Amino acid sequence: MDTVISSKARNRIMQSLFPDPDRSYYQRQVEQATGLPLRAVQRELDRLTKAGLLFRREEGNRVYYQVNRDHPLFPEFQALTLKSAPPVQRLRHDLLEDPGTRLALIAPDRSRVLLVTRNPRRPANTTWQGFMVESLSGELFLEKLGNGDPELIKALREGRDLLGRREDVLWRHIEAAGFEVAREPGVP
Repeated sequence: MDTVISSKARNRIMQSLFPDPDRSYYQRQVEQATGLPLRAVQRELDRLTKAGLLFRREEGNRVYYQVNRDHPLFPEFQALTLKSAPPVQRLRHDLLEDPGTRLALIAPDRSRVLLVTRNPRRPANTTWQGFMVESLSGELFLEKLGNGDPELIKALREGRDLLGRREDVLWRHIEAAGFEVAREPGVP
């Protein structure tokens, strides 16, 4: 266990992967999320795989990694990783665990989050782990995007993707409207 948590690079990789353990990531995604050199990413992913905390699979010339939820110490490692992570990564984990979450954008001042959900009845504004969270349904989000709502436009121009899940159809609308939203550091 000591070999798993003793490395700062390994901890950064775990902080990127463990909030969303059901997703697979290829090495370059982990490199971009952590800011570590590719060789360091490869070395640490290899060590986490040998420890049984990650699964490794190859598809063509890409190597993918996914957290092993069945590892007997997964819950403890995830809890330790999240406990040592910055508050924004803990918020990311909570949002990813909620099946109603579609996308989340964090403001440049890192105090506000625009959350788009499947549930139109979710409270519009709330505080969550110290962040002011404004919730919109997907339908309201698309309506505001189509109408060029100034606050939404500002969030798309200046905010950062907090989840990294770009397969939701909302991202096709965002891209079609001409926005390139950067990912929050630490988000693969």
